[in-house]
Amino acid sequence: METVKVITITVNELNEMIRRAVADEFAQHLGPIQSQGLNGGTKEEYLDTARVCEELHISTQTFRKYRKLRRIPFIQRGRKIYVKRSDLDAFQEANRIDSRR
Repeated sequence: METVKVITITVNELNEMIRRAVADEFAQHLGPIQSQGLNGGTKEEYLDTARVCEELHISTQTFRKYRKLRRIPFIQRGRKIYVKRSDLDAFQEANRIDSRR
């Protein structure tokens, strides 16, 4: 007869396990387009469509429009779209609206 082990974890622990697994898979898939940074050999971070939309608080349709108008530089591998973190930061800075003084 086999012994059955039961493991109890919290939802947060499960979410962290899933996040790590997805990040590992993403890093493995994205590996060939990671570029060496100019300062100190750090690697550039690439964000997928969902992450870009989440950070900009926009819909995927709006992001598609920005890509079509070439407002945000992007990289396409197959059907996946990626944006460099530095390009996204530059886009946000260029479109920043200063508050009144």
